[in-house]
Amino acid sequence: MIIESALIIFPVVDPNATAEFYSSKLGFRRVDYLDSKQPHVCLYMGSSEIILTKVTNGKKVIPNRELYGYGEDAYFITDRQEELQAKFEAAGVTINERIHKTDYGNLEFSIIDNDSRILIFGKKQWALSEDKIWDELYSRAKALVKERELSPFMQAAGVAAAILTDKGNIYTGVCLDTASTLGMCAERNAMANMITNGESKIKKVVAVMYDGSVGSPCGACREFMMQLDKESRNIEILVDIKTKKTVRLGELLPDWWGDKI
Repeated sequence: MIIESALIIFPVVDPNATAEFYSSKLGFRRVDYLDSKQPHVCLYMGSSEIILTKVTNGKKVIPNRELYGYGEDAYFITDRQEELQAKFEAAGVTINERIHKTDYGNLEFSIIDNDSRILIFGKKQWALSEDKIWDELYSRAKALVKERELSPFMQAAGVAAAILTDKGNIYTGVCLDTASTLGMCAERNAMANMITNGESKIKKVVAVMYDGSVGSPCGACREFMMQLDKESRNIEILVDIKTKKTVRLGELLPDWWGDKI
């Protein structure tokens, strides 16, 4: 990966006042560098970071929509829109647009900060009927297939997987091959990512091999998926990217032992 991450830089007239808004009302953690040669404040939430820099030439802050007629000032990725919207409202934050589904498939809402900037909080919500979902899942997984040696005992990313949940979210993972059978398949890595983020219901699965082809999950991954949820047998698994041929997990485990419990 050439670019690891990105952050947002907001010029502000009063860094302390804006930092107070973001920390007290939005829940960002602030770290002040106001005594440095270039006064600024760093704001953190999850993997997002905002740097507030002090305006020193007397200019006022002009939000993108006012300056250009279209566009917001920042977009934060989250699938907890309802929770955040309620939290912000309770803190007295001005809601610009309430939670809605956009015509480009995002579920989002927006707020106005103390500098009149518009901030969006949202995420792509994939509809299970969308024609492009298999291509999206395949692309997400294929981008992670970069086999590499982590140590003399461990290799990673010879296979990658992407899963779509019933909430329309996508989670990915790569395989870990180790000595002493301590590794993990890409599918289970993706499922661990999903579970870590509070979900457990899978709708679709794609596993991409080192040569770009798709493969069917191994027996351990099939068993893991089957134990996740009572409806797991309906999970769709892509077995051919060109024809979009799929199978259901129940077809791969037709006589599952758990049905007898």
